[in-house]
Amino acid sequence: MIEIAVTGIGVISPLGIGRGAFWEGCRKAKTGIKKITSFDTTSLRSNIAGWIDDFNPRQFMPPKSYRRMGRVSMMAVASSVEALQDSGLDLDNIDKEKVAVIMGTSYGNSSHIEDFYVSLLEDGPRGAHPFLFPETVPNAPASHIAMFHGITGPNNTFCQNELSAENAIMYARNLLSQNLVDVVLVGGADELSAMQYTCYDAVGALNKVRAEEGETIRPEPGSGLILGEGAGILVMERIDVARKRDAKIYGVLKSGVIRGGITDIGHYEIEGEQMARAVFLAIEDAGMDPGEIDQIDISANFTGELDKMEYNQLRQIFRGRNNNLEVTPLKYLMGDFGGAGIIRAAAILLSIYNKLPLPTVNIEALRSEAENFPVWNISPTGKTDTALMTSTTFGGGTSSLIFTKQ
Repeated sequence: MIEIAVTGIGVISPLGIGRGAFWEGCRKAKTGIKKITSFDTTSLRSNIAGWIDDFNPRQFMPPKSYRRMGRVSMMAVASSVEALQDSGLDLDNIDKEKVAVIMGTSYGNSSHIEDFYVSLLEDGPRGAHPFLFPETVPNAPASHIAMFHGITGPNNTFCQNELSAENAIMYARNLLSQNLVDVVLVGGADELSAMQYTCYDAVGALNKVRAEEGETIRPEPGSGLILGEGAGILVMERIDVARKRDAKIYGVLKSGVIRGGITDIGHYEIEGEQMARAVFLAIEDAGMDPGEIDQIDISANFTGELDKMEYNQLRQIFRGRNNNLEVTPLKYLMGDFGGAGIIRAAAILLSIYNKLPLPTVNIEALRSEAENFPVWNISPTGKTDTALMTSTTFGGGTSSLIFTKQ
């Protein structure tokens, strides 16, 4: 399989707006989880999330460009602007039919879906707001990116809950490997909305923590999901093309595997057999062995099923390190959402490029029996050449991606 280089990164996240602020937040293990003040949570059992309170689209584009975009589309386009500027690509001098936009999202513009539905209920079919409807479809963010930049190549959106962005990455890799396109803007984006949050609260899936504004939040692993939001874009190119134009290369997507397991509705694959299979296949495809993995970025999100499953499987896969197995559960800092895989990949690539390790916790912190809140280890040095990113979604899907230095 042809190696795929990442030459540009754009990030809008609870850990920071923009690539630089995001990386600084990662290195400090700064939490983006806080009390929600963007909508009323008075009647809910939880009131915390990894949400963004300082995003201003005007920093990235003129108001006339975003006035009819939903919030998730604004974040996606903003991150694409930063990623393209970072890559050094001049879209005016390349064939835009050979540029693709591939996105992953769980729910798209969920706030606009609610607004449109409410207008339909209140005013009937003739009174429903027509300007809201285009933002209700999941592919709105990808479409806005293409329209904003004048990109006319393939445009696809994947929706598979917490595996949405990982599907987008793998599809982008296939497009490039088959020489169907020269450049892919691959991304993930989701927003936190009242409708979405209330639904998760109603089924009892959320971490039952209520906090005051400014209070330090210390949820425990295994005690329930913490939602998040954000958007990210990676500019991906075949490595020979990137080298030919002397592009800055953050790292290389060395291998990737997506598997599916059998689960009950709304649950993770508790035994984790397919998760382990995906890890082994990805490592094998990369021509490596587990001992060569320097960093392990996991998908743990404070839920008992997922965190315990990853704990059990990773201890088996990396049993040679069981006395000191360190992992990076980035969702512990930014919450969980369908597009989170892109932002986690961005963190890995920035770590490889800057030769600074991501903060870690000891894997024992993933156990629901753990008595204390996870303690983050921030190391000033460490080997960062190769990183494994595991991802699992409720419904049984799982993936493993391996990134390396060029």
